[in-house]
Amino acid sequence: MFKNRKLLIATKHKKESVIAPILEKELGVICFTDDHFDTDQYGTFSGEIERINDPITTLKNKCLSAMEQNNCDLAVSSEGSFGPHPTLFFANADDEFLIFIDKKNNIEIIVRELSTSTNFSGKEINSKNELMDFAQKIGFPSHGLILKKKQSIMWTKN
Repeated sequence: MFKNRKLLIATKHKKESVIAPILEKELGVICFTDDHFDTDQYGTFSGEIERINDPITTLKNKCLSAMEQNNCDLAVSSEGSFGPHPTLFFANADDEFLIFIDKKNNIEIIVRELSTSTNFSGKEINSKNELMDFAQKIGFPSHGLILKKKQSIMWTKN
C-alpha cells in the first residue's frame, strides 16, 4: 500500500532524522521534507508566535497545508509541547501528537504520547551562577534552554 511512495514529513526542526528511518523501514516509503515550508506559522514551541488552535487542529492544518504546497498525497506531521500535565496536578508533561494522512487511501491516523518523563522546568534567573546551576539541573547541553527577557510591568496611575 505504501511501498516506494513519497512521504512528506512536514517539519522545520529536523524531526525527519527520527521519523524517516522508522517509516522508511516499516512502510517502505521514501521520505522527504520541504525546506521552504514554515511550520512556525502555526505557532512556535518557545512562544514567539502564539499557537491559536488546539494541538490536533494545528497538527492537521500543518500536515494538509504542507501536502497541498508539495502536491503530495502522503504525509506525516508532529506537534508537541511541554508544560503542566492536563490531569495530574503539580506534574509536568511531554505531550506529543503525530498525524499520518494518506489521501490516496482515505486514511488518517492520529497518535498521542503523554508522558511525565520530562525535564521541563522554568526559573527566573538573576545571576550567571543561577543560570549555570539551572542548565546543569535540566541536562544542558543535551537538552536546550529557552531564555527570555523578563517582561517589564508598566504601572499607570488613574
